[in-house]
Amino acid sequence: MFLWKYLFLSLLFQIPVVLSSDEKYLVNNIPEDGIPLHLLSDSKARCMDGSQAGYYIRPGSDVNSTRFVINLQGGGECADEKSCKAKLKTSLGSSNYFPRTVSSFGQYQDFDCNHNELLCGWTMVYIPYCSQDLHSGQIANPSPATWGLYFSGAFIVQTVLAELTRHFELSKATEVVLSGQSAGGIGIWYHLDMLSELLPNARVVGAPIAGFYFPAYPYEGINHTTSTLADFRPQAWPGHFTLWNSSVDASCKLAFQSKPWLCMLANVSYDYISTPVFISEAQTDQVVILAHDSIPPTYVRAPPEMRYIEKWKENMTQALQRPALSKRDGVFSPACFIHTDFSWSQPTIKGYSFITAFNIWFTTRCAVNLQDTCGVMCNPTCPSFTWLKRYL
Repeated sequence: MFLWKYLFLSLLFQIPVVLSSDEKYLVNNIPEDGIPLHLLSDSKARCMDGSQAGYYIRPGSDVNSTRFVINLQGGGECADEKSCKAKLKTSLGSSNYFPRTVSSFGQYQDFDCNHNELLCGWTMVYIPYCSQDLHSGQIANPSPATWGLYFSGAFIVQTVLAELTRHFELSKATEVVLSGQSAGGIGIWYHLDMLSELLPNARVVGAPIAGFYFPAYPYEGINHTTSTLADFRPQAWPGHFTLWNSSVDASCKLAFQSKPWLCMLANVSYDYISTPVFISEAQTDQVVILAHDSIPPTYVRAPPEMRYIEKWKENMTQALQRPALSKRDGVFSPACFIHTDFSWSQPTIKGYSFITAFNIWFTTRCAVNLQDTCGVMCNPTCPSFTWLKRYL
């Protein structure tokens, strides 16, 4: 069922989201010196350089102590020695560069209840990304084949979940949102059904932002650039899967036993995911189009590039029709040239931001389908709309 069918339930769906008097909590339950980093002790849970990975947690209070938002950070990926080793002196490759404390997380983990009314007081768990394997890797013993590096993203996620079970009673969770942006949004698809099986008494949902990918078929016309991120063409994925020894959704892997790398991308794995998801995805993803698909940024509006982008948008819209028509899942897909730039205020579709649309979907348990139909990169509330006007 779609959004407008439920308008009669409450005034613009807001009533189910309002906090009741027995759900009072200290919203900004943050120590004065910030939320501390917890380093993991499991030898398998390592960043690329071998340093121990970690996580941050802002516990919820009272009723919200059993409600969790677990977020996987984004930050690209690497699949060759040069690009991987270039990240070892950054937080994308080593926990030595993680901040020792943080004061905020953002998006689904925004602590401000004026912006994030439903989730603001929940237990917030933030998993920084230092494995560069889309949170999929299972390399605990580096070798010459991995250039002496660890790719342990899956082990990191699994270890954090074990820590949360031991120290924060995750096993008693009543609701869990697994979110992620970009590489983190890709990564949640590998862990979502596993998390649901781990917590059979909890309501578990996925909420990827810029994580619904399909294989890359780069632009090869005039003025094309070269990819600045890992090769996402179909022929590259077997190598990535092998390098990282990736963990993917079990049902999808069973269906593609001879080609398990197909399950690295949600365009394939979605059909095998049994956990409900709310997908926030731009119709034209800026990072994918520029950094994976070789479109030159200064020629975005030029006729050859626009023909490619128009086709790209058609492919994304078609890919999202399965969740949009599922009667279970949610889709928020604006006609924007953005990547992870979804906030409480913009972009909006029919007056709704991604977080408001998610709240409606989660509280009513009804499918929500918000997709722009104005054309290509035409939503005036897009954060990048002013930037694009320079190239009109």
